[in-house]
Amino acid sequence: MKRENKFLFFVRKNAVYLILTACILAVGLSITLMVINENRQSLNDDQNPTVNSPVEDDQTTITPDEPDDNPVINPNEPNEPDAPVSKPIIFALPVENPTSIGEYSETMVFNSTLNRYSAHMAIDFFADEGTNVLAVYDGTITNIENTLLKGTTITIDHGNGLFTVYNSLADGNSVTVGQVVKQGDVIGQVSVTNRQEYKSGAHLHFEVFENGENIDPAKYLALEEK
Repeated sequence: MKRENKFLFFVRKNAVYLILTACILAVGLSITLMVINENRQSLNDDQNPTVNSPVEDDQTTITPDEPDDNPVINPNEPNEPDAPVSKPIIFALPVENPTSIGEYSETMVFNSTLNRYSAHMAIDFFADEGTNVLAVYDGTITNIENTLLKGTTITIDHGNGLFTVYNSLADGNSVTVGQVVKQGDVIGQVSVTNRQEYKSGAHLHFEVFENGENIDPAKYLALEEK
């Protein structure tokens, strides 16, 4: 009985301390259990990592339009004009059906009228007097001249520095300066008015100038027509 009394006395005397100690122990035990649980959870997370599924971008694939094999042509749309095509200049014969043709020559040839040698930078088209002389190409008459030695001469401007000269004509009454002529138009008649070549007979003395230079008319005359 004494032991029990002593124990009860001890408990009563130290009740406050015993309760406080019990509370401290309870709190410590709770903290310890929480730490242990957290460590276990962390260990489980390390052993079984969570794999997040990648989030696919919500992208829409755009397929380019394929070319139409049969494009629709709008009949109301104006057609683009074709680029202009440059045509080569081809002269017609200034005298139809000439009896003969004298050659162009930059070297000296004998002139029976002048009884001397000189260059003949023209082509002579021989024909009967009165045979029509024709414009070899479209152009504008720029000069009509009548001199004692050369007779009647008509000059036609064809543009871009190209001129033709018709010498030894009967007269210049068929056309006027400034007149526009077409290829094949009659501009005069064959004659012997060129006194420097009258012994050669009736013919047209035909010259061509390009950019101020006297050139061979054969450059623009179709060979099949010569």
